[in-house]
Amino acid sequence: MGIMEIKNINPFNNSVESGLRILTILNEAFPKSFDLQNLVYLDYLTIHSADIDKTTQSLHPAVPYRSGEIMVRSSIIEKGINLFIAKNLIEKLFNSNGIEYKATENAMPFLESLEETYSINLQEKASWAIGKFLKYSKQDLKKIMTPKLSEIDNEFNIEILQ
Repeated sequence: MGIMEIKNINPFNNSVESGLRILTILNEAFPKSFDLQNLVYLDYLTIHSADIDKTTQSLHPAVPYRSGEIMVRSSIIEKGINLFIAKNLIEKLFNSNGIEYKATENAMPFLESLEETYSINLQEKASWAIGKFLKYSKQDLKKIMTPKLSEIDNEFNIEILQ
């Protein structure tokens, strides 16, 4: 009998979870499509909504230095998108804006079949993010988020010094 290799699997921010979040966001915005960078911003807004709006609660905990997630998230999200493209839940579009992604008509029945608390909360947060930020351009989202992300890092640096 050979030695079994144990893989280190992260249950959070893996390609399945990231793909599910993006699918949920795209479903809420259906039939609108977004490029990868817009999806990175919308994903962050969906899971860390309290960073932008203190009157709402975030889906994920407020961990230190989470603003750095924006920098590394695109490759994980892209893997998740490709996983859901293979399942015919997300469609890849080539248009004048470049490559964009959109939910297919199969997305809603799939998402409605998910009954876990996380999935339900995710749908609520995605609805909030799309409702609040759908009309914003990528440049507008960057202008909104950049000072907020710096503020978040500073809050944790101050806590460390105290």
